[in-house]
Amino acid sequence: MAAPVVTPSAGPAQPVKITARDVSVFYGDKQALHEVSLDIPDKTVTAFIGPSGCGKSTFLRTMNRMNDTIPGCKVSGKIDMDGQDINAKSIDPVLLRAQVGMVFQKPNPFPKSIYENVAYGPKIHGLTTSKSELDGIVEASLKRAGLWDEVADRLHSSGSGLSGGQQQRLVIARAIAVEPEVILMDEPCSALDPIATAKIEELIDELRERYCIVIVTHSMAQAARVSQRTAFFHMGRLVETGDTEEIFTNPRERRTLDYITGRFG
Repeated sequence: MAAPVVTPSAGPAQPVKITARDVSVFYGDKQALHEVSLDIPDKTVTAFIGPSGCGKSTFLRTMNRMNDTIPGCKVSGKIDMDGQDINAKSIDPVLLRAQVGMVFQKPNPFPKSIYENVAYGPKIHGLTTSKSELDGIVEASLKRAGLWDEVADRLHSSGSGLSGGQQQRLVIARAIAVEPEVILMDEPCSALDPIATAKIEELIDELRERYCIVIVTHSMAQAARVSQRTAFFHMGRLVETGDTEEIFTNPRERRTLDYITGRFG
């Protein structure tokens, strides 16, 4: 069966940061993603929604080549960031993942101090030349992640001693310490309580002024609150993409309407 044609609504207002064309993903013989084409705008939050197993997280991982780490996984199609093919042989995946940071569903601070969690990336990528410069990056990153006031007096305590919401903000601080251009978030609030979730959502709204952000979420309410663009996936295919308000109030595809009104998913 031929892949359905996806007709996006009026294009994103911000310049396009990532362009995906005909991206398919295979895990061995199983095809998890079918010919996805999508433009991701800069300095905007783009939400991926859809039922479990529909390909949202699989597509998210193509944008920083995390699928490279999965045995038997094959990616076809083309993904450009700022016009450069991220799958080209000349691209170092480690450097790409510094440019395209990832925040996972479960907070995963390193078994190190709060300070060392944030300092780790700048150290290994040689972004600083002095301790005072590194101190400045750690402080600025924690402030940007909305965590500095809560941890300034215990930077050398273990990151794993923080609450779940604080740990997730620490992980975000760790990601932005290497000055990425894109931040990918795979259900970043699913393990958090409503108060911690609200703080992360506020943070996402602030961060979009500086970064291109893509978030996978099972919460339609969250997608409506934090994103400006939404893409709906179903059974490994991109069904519809457009401005978030339009997707939620006037979707063009029946499957999108059925999903957001709770008829399936």
